[in-house]
Amino acid sequence: MTVRQLIRFSILAQRLGRVTQQDPPRIAAAQIRRLRRLLRHAHDHSPFYREKYRGIDLRRVPLHELPTTKKEELLAAFDDVVTDRRLRLDQLQQFVADPANLGRWYLGRYAVSHTSGSQGSPLLIVQDRRSLEILFATMSSRADTSGIPGMRQGWRRLRQPLRIALIALRRGFYPSGAAFEFMPEIVGRFADLRRFSSQQPDLAAALNDFQPHAIIGYASVLDALAMQGSDLKLHGLLQIGNSSEQLTAAARARIQARFQVPILDHFGLGECLFLSDGCTTDGGSHINADWAILEVVDDEYRPVPDSQMGTRVLITNLANRVQPFIRYEVRDRVQMATTSCRCGNRLPRIERVDGRTAEIFWTGVGKQRQYLTGVLFHTAVDSLHGVREWQAEQIALNRIVVRLEPLPGHQVSSEVASHALVHKLAELGLPAWVNLDVRIVERLSSDPATGKYRRMISLVDQSQRSTWPDILGSLAG
Repeated sequence: MTVRQLIRFSILAQRLGRVTQQDPPRIAAAQIRRLRRLLRHAHDHSPFYREKYRGIDLRRVPLHELPTTKKEELLAAFDDVVTDRRLRLDQLQQFVADPANLGRWYLGRYAVSHTSGSQGSPLLIVQDRRSLEILFATMSSRADTSGIPGMRQGWRRLRQPLRIALIALRRGFYPSGAAFEFMPEIVGRFADLRRFSSQQPDLAAALNDFQPHAIIGYASVLDALAMQGSDLKLHGLLQIGNSSEQLTAAARARIQARFQVPILDHFGLGECLFLSDGCTTDGGSHINADWAILEVVDDEYRPVPDSQMGTRVLITNLANRVQPFIRYEVRDRVQMATTSCRCGNRLPRIERVDGRTAEIFWTGVGKQRQYLTGVLFHTAVDSLHGVREWQAEQIALNRIVVRLEPLPGHQVSSEVASHALVHKLAELGLPAWVNLDVRIVERLSSDPATGKYRRMISLVDQSQRSTWPDILGSLAG
């Protein structure tokens, strides 16, 4: 990182931090200006959007009158969606197929990742350096409990970088993981990022050795960490950030009681990683409305009041001009807050997300025990082809049934899928004592009692769990 880049990032972080204190009309005006520029650029440089917006006056049309976009159509027309005509789907697929390319700029200027493939083929995501600068600058200025960064704080961080522990399954081209590969280059000496695996047996000892100021991980992993008893001794911990999984009230209470630091619950997606940053005081997350637009709608795409839960959201990424995401549909159920929060951030706040769930399977032999998260199975299933959806059911302490629903028109061999899934799970850290039964089913259904789909179901009863130390009893509560 050059001195010029260091100064540029510092100024950007300070400027973005000050936006949170601005009047909402001023933020809305900046949002509209960026939207108009994005629409013009998409129309002029993307054959897909030029056709989609044919006959529409993009200088005046309200956002809600624009057609929505879906993952399937953006994937099918990928070469016509992107605005840099050098980008080709087949060449990008070859690029991400080589693990050696992780953390490298494609064509010297683009970061490449891919979404989950559990509900169809993965969608490749291309973004430039500016998008990543906005991601890390909003994190530095809006997801930092020390407040809006200033010159004094900047100098302090240069002398003592913020130590960040990122706990994930593995390195890979999944969006958040791929983005963090570029963090050292973009953030430079402001932060010291270390990666840890949720499956490594010495995780507690490794964290104790690193002494992070901040921990970022999945809700299920953070919850399990909170139940590590006296193994964790993190004296300098300032905050915890949840990413990618729903943080339940019970899990938040356990994490809060164990670590006694603010918990920031981030809501985002690979197509717009900087969509929101967790509120430092009241839960939920603040939409970064100067660079992203979130529309909470019902099944008919009509906006719902802030006090009500929507059935899907539409995302517009105002920073990504190379692969525009405009009114991009995501089937997450979101409810916006109707009251202000104590942190002072004036950006709109998500009160609750009811579309992503996470549970933990506990397994063990003798005195050995290990937890398995939904992310473990999600990552493994992503390596399979032709699978639409999955569900893991723990029917005994060390026996798990994984059911796979093929994509329409696809034939999936139970034997081949079983071999591939067991191999991938073992690679990701599945303990040898777990017996895995993989089954191909015609259709997976929602829970008849709640109407919600559950990917992780445990039938291990309380009496069986309570034979272990109180770490498991606290989980059941």
